[in-house]
Amino acid sequence: MRTIRALTTVVALLLVLLLVLPNLTFAKYSPLMPVQEDRIITGAENVIAPVIYPPYAQRGIAETDIVGDTVVIGTTWYENQHNGTIGRMVEKDELDYIHFVWMNGLDTQSVQRHVYYNYIDPEGAQGWHAEGTAVETTDRGGYTTLDVDFAGIAFPSFHQIQGTTSMNAHAAVACDFFPHVGAFLNFECPWVYEPYPADLEVIWPRIQFSSDQLIRVIATENPASLEPGSPQRQYYITGTYIPASWQITYDSTWTMFDWTMTIASDIATSDASNKVAVAWTYPLDPMFPDPLGDYAQWDNDIWVLIDDDGLDLNFDEAFNITNFFPPDTMWYPDTLMAQMDTLRVYTDLNAFIDMNDYTHVAFTTRIVFPIEGSSRWNASLIWHWSEENPGEYSIIAKAYDDPYYEDPYCGAWNVKAQRPSLGQDPSTGYLYCMYQQYDTDTTALSATPSTQGWGFPSGEVFISMSTDGGLNWSEGINVTNTVTPYLAAPGQCLSELSPTMAKLVDGACHIMYILDKDAGFVIQEEGTYTFNNVIYHTVPITEIEATPLVEQDIPFHVEQIPGFEIPGSGRYATPRAFDLRQNYPNPFNPATSISFSLEQVSQVSLTVYNLKGEQVAQITSGTYGSGQHTVTFDAMDLSSGVYVYKLLTGKRSLARKMLLVK
Repeated sequence: MRTIRALTTVVALLLVLLLVLPNLTFAKYSPLMPVQEDRIITGAENVIAPVIYPPYAQRGIAETDIVGDTVVIGTTWYENQHNGTIGRMVEKDELDYIHFVWMNGLDTQSVQRHVYYNYIDPEGAQGWHAEGTAVETTDRGGYTTLDVDFAGIAFPSFHQIQGTTSMNAHAAVACDFFPHVGAFLNFECPWVYEPYPADLEVIWPRIQFSSDQLIRVIATENPASLEPGSPQRQYYITGTYIPASWQITYDSTWTMFDWTMTIASDIATSDASNKVAVAWTYPLDPMFPDPLGDYAQWDNDIWVLIDDDGLDLNFDEAFNITNFFPPDTMWYPDTLMAQMDTLRVYTDLNAFIDMNDYTHVAFTTRIVFPIEGSSRWNASLIWHWSEENPGEYSIIAKAYDDPYYEDPYCGAWNVKAQRPSLGQDPSTGYLYCMYQQYDTDTTALSATPSTQGWGFPSGEVFISMSTDGGLNWSEGINVTNTVTPYLAAPGQCLSELSPTMAKLVDGACHIMYILDKDAGFVIQEEGTYTFNNVIYHTVPITEIEATPLVEQDIPFHVEQIPGFEIPGSGRYATPRAFDLRQNYPNPFNPATSISFSLEQVSQVSLTVYNLKGEQVAQITSGTYGSGQHTVTFDAMDLSSGVYVYKLLTGKRSLARKMLLVK
């Protein structure tokens, strides 16, 4: 496994001048804030906070200007469902049943916290009306995701505390005894020990079934230090469901595949093949995860593994899809240039494989100033990347261009636009992206102040669509429109939290979220305990307009810096594969041409070896842009014979033989 990852030298400038003017002022605060480390939440925390009991004097959701239809499928005192990436908590099966899971805080301090399940049948009837049923009966359970397979059987994944042999939490997968019954059998994943008998908390699981009906689970370590900003290991495991005995069996142990600073990883599987994709965040710091380093939760690239057959996933073949360029003090005294990239992936992403077997990743970036270690308060953008067009980064949503974008503070692990969730309509091939956006209008805040002085803003749910595979996106529409009243007291807020959308869009987008009655996350000491509804929201696709389009006017990377040129940095057709061509002419004397292709800007090394494995020449080394490149190799100083030329980028390599005849 990697301990130090080489950064690819993709040059990038600040976004646009609008984002970096230091003299902009808003309401109370400087437009910049020191970047802070947020506390990760496992659900084992007991937080004593004020409690406001229902009934609440407020408008009901039915009285707001929503788009589509909503229904209450459950309740919870525990409002926020995940620290970062949500994953899938709602899915539609082949029999047209809609399945839901959520973390249900059953009491006012969420001491009793369990995973709950509900469904809606094709006629609209719920399995357990507005209530749901428990999935597990452990001491505590939560942080759940879901997939459905085997003709409608729900498979929730979650972590739980058994409280018998250990007080640590561990990941588990449950399966319904029969479809739509709610009698779940619970199978805990293998424990990880370090050292034995000390068990690690490998938790926050995300689950997907692949077409070969293997259960695929990824999870993240809860670091033993429990300190914000500690490196965390990431794990992968597969399981098999045995219908004849209603059993789940697992690999003998987890595979530790990488490190991270955020709970942002996601997994996707294909309905068209056995393809599996895993995406996660990884810091730019070249020392990471050395224990002597000091790392930030906000300073991340995204790495993706795409495995076409789903067999024996080799995480060494993962590649960096963002390639942010770190600050470079060689540009001083030009501090603008020295910042280089000011986009960084934060704490959420969504992986999805479409009907044509292309992998997509939607992700959130915040705007940071790495030299100063500061950030815009809330400013963010949601982006799209795809395997089909790997050199293109498309903006789904912008959340920096209104007068309130700096204030107020959206809370721990939050920026203004975030939590994207992708789905596709198989009848048209159109992509849909649901996301959350905070209403930071200072006339629509809660009365409970944050540490920054303002009240907390409330979340809304937006949907955007793409008719061209993700190259362009429509301006998102607000489908909830639940505007919180001015200085809303606890119980009067209307804040949509932890939104998640089913992969299948079949005439409607199927969305689930928590309607929080006091904005903020009480376990992060933000706000008050309230009794909140779990909402299922259907949005007809006829209500989602394909235009106007989001203007693609913000560069993901700087395209050119005077005096610094990236080979092949122009815009042209991007290949779909990492490729090394046979040299031409071959045999040759003494010069030959070698061509190679890159899907993205990469740090490249092209070297020549003799048949003893000894390096005899370095053809080229440096940063190359996406596309096809041709270099010339002059073998004037070599003797006749067979040689191997090898292309290396990241942890991927290709090699071919060539014959020198003199």
